[in-house]
Amino acid sequence: MSRTRKPASPVLGAAMSVIEAAAEGLVPQDSRFRHSFEAPLARIRPDPAQPRRQFDEAEIASLAATMAAEGQLQPVLLKRDPAQRGNWILVAGERRWRAARQNGWTSLLAIEHEGDAALAALLENLQRVDLTPAEEARGVQRLITERKLSQAEVATMLGRSAGEISATLRLLTLPPDFLDRATPLPRNLLVELARLEPGARRDRLMAQAEAGSLTVRALRAARAEPEAEPPAPAPDPSPAAAPRPLSPALLAQLSAGLEQRRGDGTPLTPAERRRLREIRQQIDALLDF
Repeated sequence: MSRTRKPASPVLGAAMSVIEAAAEGLVPQDSRFRHSFEAPLARIRPDPAQPRRQFDEAEIASLAATMAAEGQLQPVLLKRDPAQRGNWILVAGERRWRAARQNGWTSLLAIEHEGDAALAALLENLQRVDLTPAEEARGVQRLITERKLSQAEVATMLGRSAGEISATLRLLTLPPDFLDRATPLPRNLLVELARLEPGARRDRLMAQAEAGSLTVRALRAARAEPEAEPPAPAPDPSPAAAPRPLSPALLAQLSAGLEQRRGDGTPLTPAERRRLREIRQQIDALLDF
C-alpha cells in the first residue's frame, strides 16, 4: 500500500500549496491567446501611421475618469520598437494611452501584437462605435484598396453583413465636402441620399438634410417620384434663326410657267405629273404649317 509522502518541512509544504494554486490560473504555453503584461508608459509611443488623426479632448478626459474609477478594462496592443530596444509602438489603444497619461499612470496593461500592425490598427478603428459615417466608409475603402480584399472578406473580418459594407461604401459617392459636414446626420439618412443619382434633386435634398428639415421617410418618398424633365430651351430670337421668306420672283416664275404649260393644250408626261405632285405636296405642307 503506497503512502503519500509528506513534505519534510511545514514551510516547504506551504510553499508547494501556494505554487499549485497559482499554477491552476496560469495560461498554458501552447495557448492561442497572448499574455497581457504591464508596459512602462514612458517606453510607449504612438504609431506615426495611426489611421485616426482627430482625438476629442473631452472624450479623453471622460475615459480618463472612467479608467481612474474602474481601472483599465481592455489592454492596448503594442509592437516592439525597431528603432529603440526595450521600447514599444502603439498598434491600437491610443485613447487609453492618452487617458492613462492624463491620470499620471506609470504603466499600462498591454498585449504584444506580432501580426500586421497596420491591419490591426485599421480593424480596431473600424470596430469602434464612435466613428463618423465618413470615417467608417473611408476606412473600409482603405482596407479594400490597401489589402486587396473583397467586400465579402471585409464583412467577415468586421463581423458585418455584405449589405452593410456595400451601403457603407456607397456613402463615398456623395461629395466629400458634404460628407465632412454631415457628421451630425444619421447614417441611414446618408445612405438614402447616396442612392440618388447626382443632379439637382440630390443637391436639393442634401441641402434640406443639412438644414435639419429632411426625414428618411420624406427622402424615400422623394426618391420614388420621377425626376422632373429639364425645361425645353427657349427659341433663339436672333435674326439668323428667323425663317427665310420665299422669293417673289421665284413664285412669279413658277406661276407663269404653269400657266404657259396649261395654255399649250398638250398632255403632261408621266415624269411631269410626278414632279408636279411632289411640288403640290410641298406647297400643301407649307400652307398647313
